[in-house]
Amino acid sequence: MTLAILLLAGTGKAYAYTEQESAREAYQRGEIMSLEDIRRSVQRDFDGQIIGTKLKSDNADYIYKFRVLSPDGSIKTIDVDAKTSRVIDVKGRR
Repeated sequence: MTLAILLLAGTGKAYAYTEQESAREAYQRGEIMSLEDIRRSVQRDFDGQIIGTKLKSDNADYIYKFRVLSPDGSIKTIDVDAKTSRVIDVKGRR
């Protein structure tokens, strides 16, 4: 049981590292904008606090998924094109 937990914990760290490296490499190749620039854009356009960010890639498309905690306590999921910082989709109350 302990071994399984240790293996799963190690898997999570490896995945996070791979995601971070993938984002860094895509940024260096000029395929995506910096996360900081896109975060500023999301914070400017949506009230609330960013509580989570993930980078998803589907072939050559990169999408940042932001979770934003609104002042009213609701959570929005905002999909942003990582290349252009254009908002693709918003789920949750506006």
